[in-house]
Amino acid sequence: MNNSATTRMISKIALQYNANDKGMAIAAASNFLLSSNPEQQYQEMKTVADRNSKVKKWALTGYISPPTENTKQLSDEELTDISIEALQKIGVTDRNQYRLDIHNSTKQKHIHFVVNRMNIHGKCTVKSRKIGERFGEAVRQICQDRNLKTDVEIGIVKKAEMLKNLNQSLKCSNNFDELISEMRKRGFLTELSKNEKIGISGIRIILESDINHQTERQYKPGYKLSEITSSLKIAEIKNVFDLKNIVKQELKASSSLKELRDNLYRQGWAMKVQYKKEFRPNQINQVHDIWIKRVATTTSSKEKDGFFYNKYDGFSLSAIGGNYQNIEKVLNSTSLSSNHSPRISGSTNRDDFLEIALNSVQDILKPNYVSQAEDEWWKRKKKFKR
Repeated sequence: MNNSATTRMISKIALQYNANDKGMAIAAASNFLLSSNPEQQYQEMKTVADRNSKVKKWALTGYISPPTENTKQLSDEELTDISIEALQKIGVTDRNQYRLDIHNSTKQKHIHFVVNRMNIHGKCTVKSRKIGERFGEAVRQICQDRNLKTDVEIGIVKKAEMLKNLNQSLKCSNNFDELISEMRKRGFLTELSKNEKIGISGIRIILESDINHQTERQYKPGYKLSEITSSLKIAEIKNVFDLKNIVKQELKASSSLKELRDNLYRQGWAMKVQYKKEFRPNQINQVHDIWIKRVATTTSSKEKDGFFYNKYDGFSLSAIGGNYQNIEKVLNSTSLSSNHSPRISGSTNRDDFLEIALNSVQDILKPNYVSQAEDEWWKRKKKFKR
């Protein structure tokens, strides 16, 4: 079950909101309150709270929101019992004032509570230290005892769904604006955080159906990217966008594979073509994938493995949604044309083919199939450099 608890100083509005819910709130339980009127109940609580002048944030407020599957199983009485039991585990006694209300105005039934941390004698029985964490643990323990889904289990499912949709949206996007739009289509809000040094520095993803507009200031919905996965970093997403836009730009400016490869290299990227079978000149060759990685100037500047990035292979254009089909057309049109490329002079046809089909950068991916001709070409190139 999703849940939240926080200590704060409240006004009568908190009790009025809980008791209203667009006229659909159901008063579930109350303790040591003489009145049934929210405003008068607030005055009763405040009078008791004033007996302990040391505690400023005298109220404990929060909610428990069972998932749809559990909502169908739980009656209002059971949801109330779970809430009271959880509150008791964090220090609420039968001498503390509280009011619980069940809300039904949203798709998902949930229960709100307002508790006076001071008992009727003015003693603070609910410690503020890690209150949200302790309340969450109490709810989880009760759910496990009752064979109900916990907030952790729900979170695992939600995070997996968020990562799946983020992955698919990244393939369809070339920048953060497009990413936000694509995620919105899938039912997720994407909030970006920024700083002056590096620009966009973080992402929070929120399931739209989880947003409670009355409580979003107190209870931040959604998950940060680091909470969803430890593999995908914001820097890697930026690299994906940079690479896709550079490839798109250079494809328009290049008329041959060699020119495309050289242009990408000037931009700091090295390209490797991986064929499904052995490359054969003068015929259509199916491309299995195209790998592109940054050219490391020093060994210390090599990037670590990421969600998309492999430090040995680079980025797979098929994995990030790059349009490598257009590169495949350049490959095949080049291999079928006479003399392959008019820009290459002073070399044999065999050398032309090797120069076009293979990458001139040594520290990149080797394809699944490596022909004898390729190995010979690499040996000649290394010998020439000496």
